Formats: sequence, structure tokens, C-alpha cells
Amino acid sequence: MNYIFTFIRYLWIVLFPSWYARYYYKRVYKKHLDLKNPIDYKEKVQWLKVYSDLRQWTKLADKYQVREYVESCGLGHILVNLYGVWKDATDINFELLPDKFVLKTNNGCGTNLLVYDKKKLNKESTVKLLNKWVKERQGLTSFQPHLWNIERRILAEELLEDLSTKSISNSIIDYKFFCFHGEPYFINVLYNRDNKSIGAEQKSTCRKIQENVYDLDWNIIPDVLTTHSPYDNLPVIPRPECLGEMISISRRLSEPFPQVRIDLYLVNGKIYFGEMTFTPGKMEEFSKEFLKKMGDKIDLSLVKKRSRLFII
Repeated sequence: MNYIFTFIRYLWIVLFPSWYARYYYKRVYKKHLDLKNPIDYKEKVQWLKVYSDLRQWTKLADKYQVREYVESCGLGHILVNLYGVWKDATDINFELLPDKFVLKTNNGCGTNLLVYDKKKLNKESTVKLLNKWVKERQGLTSFQPHLWNIERRILAEELLEDLSTKSISNSIIDYKFFCFHGEPYFINVLYNRDNKSIGAEQKSTCRKIQENVYDLDWNIIPDVLTTHSPYDNLPVIPRPECLGEMISISRRLSEPFPQVRIDLYLVNGKIYFGEMTFTPGKMEEFSKEFLKKMGDKIDLSLVKKRSRLFII
């Protein structure tokens, strides 16, 4: 019976995406979604999911395929070292991997294992968990249809560690550049994230531990976050010496899109690419006023509408 219900829901999403978008928005945000006159950021992202062509979103939300796009932008030097790619975790030869590495799937959030000591890794349970993750096809019921057609893979990458920021953050600092029509607008900085792991029994999460919002001149933007005051006993994150380069990278990667979030890391003075995110969660940490300002940055009249019949 559950399979039948799921199939009917999938048909609903594919055949009538605007109806499902309104249903999903009402269920998640407890408010009506006006697709004819979307105003704030969350509403306009829903409009883009329903009416724009998502095929490029699919490629760039893929944590493996996006590497090709970054290379094509002349930014191959910011990619994290890739050790291997597999469709089945049983094909992983752990002996060929270094003592420290990251294992993750290319289509999910939180499906990461940070291995700090390979000798402590339970390989059998790791393979089982990775194969469970890679079988999970994401996107439709969460109304992120661009994720549905990602060809699912398992990646092994270099484990990034920044010893220079240990006194500030337990994790590497995550710089998230929100960009609109090719122009970065602000930087959401996340740190002290709960993402330490030494084996399959522990995994990183998408839970935000501490964060602040900065403008492009590295001034804290006040009254943006609803979760806390930006001055409440939080470590001071120094202005990155290569902030200008990070802004330039975000500008280059985001240029073709009405909106996208570019995630970058700065590790021991070197910039690394994280991911491109077109649907960044519920955005509950941002104030209504700021979400309205973000929405004002998106000009939907410039967006080429979807020409194919279905959204997937």
C-alpha cells in the first residue's frame, strides 16, 4: 500500500508540480504560496523549481559532476583532491586510500563519513552504510526535483583540516556565498559544526552549530539571524586574507543563474570548492525582512522558462 501511495505522490509531483509546490509549502511553512506573485526568497525558489529548466541544476548539485563545471570555469585549482568514485561500496579498495579521507555520496546532505584514522574504520559497516545511502534516490517528496536524476555515486576525497583555526572552530570554517544573477550578496559563515568522525558509527550532519552573516566588506549584518544575536558570545571569525578572490570565484561560478549558493572553504590559506546549492533548506534562521531583501534580488522576468513537459 505504501508503494502505491508513493507512486501516486510521484505522479502528482511530476504532472502537477505547481499544485504540489503549494501543498509542500503549506505543510512546511504553514502559509500559502502565491506562485503568481512570489515575493521573498523562499517563494521565488519554489517558482524556479516549478517553472524553470532544472537540468543544469541537476548536474551542478551532483557533487561529482560539478567538478567538470568548476574546471570549465578555469577553477580546477580549488577542487578537493579526489581519490576514487564508485557506484557500489563493495568495489572500494580501502588499502589504496590514505590514512585520512572523506567518504560521501554525491546526491545527499549529511551522507558523509570523515575518517581521521583508517585503522579504526569498521570497513564492513562502512560498506553497508554507504550502499544504503547510495540507493536512496532524493528529491521528489522533498520537492527538490533537480536531485531526482542525479546518477548516484560514492566519492572518496581528501580530508581537509585547518590547524590555524583550531582555537576558533572545531571544524573547518564554511563560507557560504549567496549569489543573485552572478553577484554575491552576503556570506553565511558556519563553524564549530558537529562533523568529526573516525568510522561508520559516526557521521557528519547538516546541523548548524554556530553562524553569522557578513557583507562583502566583512561587516556583520545585524538583525538577520533569528536564532541568536550575532554578538552573543560567538568567536570572532577573522576576515579572510583572500576574501576578494573568494568573491571573484563565487561571481564566476554563479554567473549563469538567477540564484545559487556557492560554498567555499579556506584551509591553511588555500581556497577549496565545497558545493553549489540551489535549494538551501528551510532558511528558518533568517528573518522575514532579510528573506524579502533576498527575494528582491531575483528578477524572474530574466529567467528562461522550462520548455519540456515535465520537471524531471
